[in-house]
Parts: sequence; structure tokens; C-alpha cells
Amino acid sequence: MDLQKLLKDVKEILSIEDGDYSKLADKEVYAPSIQVDRRNAYFVIHQKNSEGITEKHLVVYENRLTATDFDATEVLRDDDSTLIVGELNETNNKALATRFQWIRPASRRNYKYTFGLGDRLGNASNAHLRLFKGRGIMPVLAQQSIRELMLMHRTNTDVFQSASWAVFEEGFTYGWGADGDHVKTPYEVDYAVKIGCSMITLDCTEEIHNDVVNLDESELDKRFNSLDPDQIKYFNDAYLDKDFEVADGVTVHFTKKDLEESVLTFYDAILFAEGIYTKFVVPYNLDFEISMDETPYQTTPENHFFFASELNKQGVTPVTMAPRFYGEFQKAIDYIGDTERFEREYVVHESIAEHFGYKLSIHSGSDKLSVYEIIGRLSKKHGWHVKTAGTNWLEALRVIAHKDPDFMLELYKFAYDNLDDVKAFYVFNAQTNGTAPKPADMNKNNVMDLLDNDDARQVLHTMYGSIMNLKHNFHYVYRDKFWNTLLKNQDLYDAYLNIHIAEHLDLLQGVVKTRAEALEKYEPKEDISKKF
Repeated sequence: MDLQKLLKDVKEILSIEDGDYSKLADKEVYAPSIQVDRRNAYFVIHQKNSEGITEKHLVVYENRLTATDFDATEVLRDDDSTLIVGELNETNNKALATRFQWIRPASRRNYKYTFGLGDRLGNASNAHLRLFKGRGIMPVLAQQSIRELMLMHRTNTDVFQSASWAVFEEGFTYGWGADGDHVKTPYEVDYAVKIGCSMITLDCTEEIHNDVVNLDESELDKRFNSLDPDQIKYFNDAYLDKDFEVADGVTVHFTKKDLEESVLTFYDAILFAEGIYTKFVVPYNLDFEISMDETPYQTTPENHFFFASELNKQGVTPVTMAPRFYGEFQKAIDYIGDTERFEREYVVHESIAEHFGYKLSIHSGSDKLSVYEIIGRLSKKHGWHVKTAGTNWLEALRVIAHKDPDFMLELYKFAYDNLDDVKAFYVFNAQTNGTAPKPADMNKNNVMDLLDNDDARQVLHTMYGSIMNLKHNFHYVYRDKFWNTLLKNQDLYDAYLNIHIAEHLDLLQGVVKTRAEALEKYEPKEDISKKF
């Protein structure tokens, strides 16, 4: 590293009074990252290695007495100051955070609109942050479930660090969130809290008794009546045959079946959520989201009201709650279902959320363009939270398909042939018995169709862990080649990421009204891969 050149860069930065660093002589200095504090300077440099992959380093110019906070790989003394070059590692991230608090995640409570961006690979956040500037939406960058961490061989620390460094690099001072996503146990919650997450999404799946919905009337009565007498009296007095007006013209009514199903299905989950709230949410001042959606059945208005009402009686108000809405929110494809019915029922769920003082959260939000205008319009006053993740992986594969179509065909054949590996994890329509494109029918001329065909998208989306972790003779079969191709084409990846997410945001914010309008506005009319 040429330290004298870097020192010259620092002097030039410190001489600029208007904060416009776009005309710096050294183009390796990543201008958005530059932070100046009195006579101290901090920034990231981007250097291409021999393979054309960008390597990043932190540069710090600070008083020599305080600069020792940083983990330096190279050092140059300059009078009372020290020039340091270091890695983008955890030690240096912590040192920067003591100087710039905005590289730590913040609460979502003061943000009306928030959007989760699960960066499965760890190199999408920079592009996302550039898109979100000026949008008035808070990005939640670090958002990976324990399942996703295990499938990608990542840790919460890695996810958190990737996000925080992207925030610093892009100079994103507007606030961001970090979500310990789909945590199911106190151990998992503690893990998320200790690495710095500002939010947890509590997945109550293991405390929700989904078998109840299949009980006949006599079995349902029998199980409900086996509760303690004081419990039966409490629930009946509080809900049975009662109407609850949650908004003008919106009422929730409990029949005997509604009440018994709600109690037997969800009361354990309610008590579990209350315990997590008391042990972790309050003492650590976390944003609290509760997930009811990881179930095979739709959340009825009565289920939703009962859950929220009982939480409220325990003094628990989450920031967001995720019911399972009508229709299907399958991975990697658009919403499946009657959008008019979705809108009618969404009105009721939104009214319940507003009545109890939280926002709705929409899970598996990637690609659900057909319902985003509805969600944005109906939740415009109160706000919304949307979660996406798989989009990143598929847009990375779009890069692979353009730059190495033979490799893409190989990945698809592996995913197609081994789809049974993930059927226990995901619900999806794609099958290898005829609905998904057969590998033998795919070639270089039609390889891009794999990223536009719903069945192929689901095959590829759900098999990300199997693709990235397959080994033979002690080495990865696909991972290294995948990363080499993607990192050489990071600018193309960034472009595809933001085309797709912009379609989501425009619909949610009412900039466009239909899926067709969003696609017309953003989808390239020609092959943009040749520009990168």
C-alpha cells in the first residue's frame, strides 16, 4: 500500500470545505464513505486485484493518542497524527461506532415505513442503501433467520458486520435496522441481542398448535372444556358472542368455534411471547415483531384479534405483527390468490393492528408485486413493514446466467435434480414432475428464461444452501466459482438488485399503481449486462 499517496489523499480531503469529494484526484478513494471530524479523516478505498475483484480497506487519519483504537495492518506517522490502513473487521467497526453512532442499528419505532432486506450473500447492502437514500423508508439490512444462517454457513456477527460496513461505506446516516429474524428460542434471541440487533422477529411456530383447526366440533369442545374452570370462565366472559369494533364499520365477532380455536391454537404462543418480551425486549429496548405466519393455515380476524388482545392485557405491544394473510406468499414468485378478497381481509387486519397500536408486517415479500399497491394504500396512514430476502440470491444468479451461461445451466440441473433436499423447509408449487422446466430443454439461448419462469425461480431460490455448500473431495463444487463470477461483476449485480427492489418500493409508495406499470418502468428493454 502506498501510504504517502494515501496521506496526500487525506490532505486533499481536509482541504475541501464544501464537503463535495466527487472530484478527488485518487479515484480509489470511495467518496461516499468519507467522514471528516475536525482534523481527522476516515474513508474506505476500493482497489481492483489481478482478477478484477474489488478489495476494500479502511483508512483512518487521527490523533496518534486515539488512533490506537484501530486494528492496523500498516501505519504512517505524520506529526501528531497517525495514518492507519486496516481491514473491514469487527475491531475497526467497533472503533468507528464510537465515533459515528449511525453505523449502529436504530429502533424502527419512529419510522412509519420500514423494509427488510435479507442480504443472504452479504454483498447487496451497498446497492440497497444507494436506492433507499431519499425514499423515506428505513432499511432493515441485517435480517437472516437461523435456518438461513445454517444453510449459508454464516453467523449473526457476519451478517451484522456486513450491514454495518455497508452503512459506513455509503455514508448512510438516516438510520437502519438489524433483525434477529425468526428466532424461536430464548437461546436464539440472546444470540441476536448480544451481537447488536435492534429488533427481533419472534417465530412462535413451535408454540402454535396447528392441529386444532382440523378438530371436529365435539373434539374441539372436549379439548376446550378440559381447561381449568377459571380459564374457561375467563375466555367465555371476555370473548364469547361478543362484537369488537376495531374501526368504523369493521367489527370482529367471536362464535364458540372462533373462540375455542383461537385459545387452543394460540394461547401458548401468547404466553411465550410475553415471556420473551419481559426477559429480552424490555431490558434491551428491542423492537419486537411477532410472527404468526409460519403456519399452514390463514390467520382469521378472530385469531388475530385474540392474540393482540391477550398480549395487550399482558402489557405487551409489539412494533409489528405478521399474520398469515389470505392467499399464498410463496417464495420467489408473485402473490397467488384473489387480490380483491385479499384487500377486503387486509382492511380488517390493518384495523386490528391500528386498534392495538402496532403495524402489520408482510413476510415472504419478495416479488409480491400484485398486492403491494393494496398494502401501500391501506397502510399509508399507519405505516408498514415488508420483509424480502430471496430476491438477492436470484438477482445474483441473473448475473451468473449472463456472464457464464454454461455454469448457470449446471447450477439449475443440480437444483432440479436435488429439489427433495428442501421440501421440508419450504412450501412451493414448483415440482420436477413436469411443471418446472427440464434441464435437458435449457440451453445458452434460453437460459435467461430460468429467472423469469415461476417454477424455475422457486427451484433455484429454495436450493441456495445446497448449491453453495455442495462438496466433493474436500472442496466446494460451486461456491468458489460462483463468488469469483459474482464479485467480478458486482456493478451488474448492484444494478439488477435495485431494478427489482425499486419495483417493490414504487408500488408500496404509490408511485405506480400496477405490477405492469412497475415492470414497464424498470425492467431493461435491452441486455444491460454488456454495459458492465
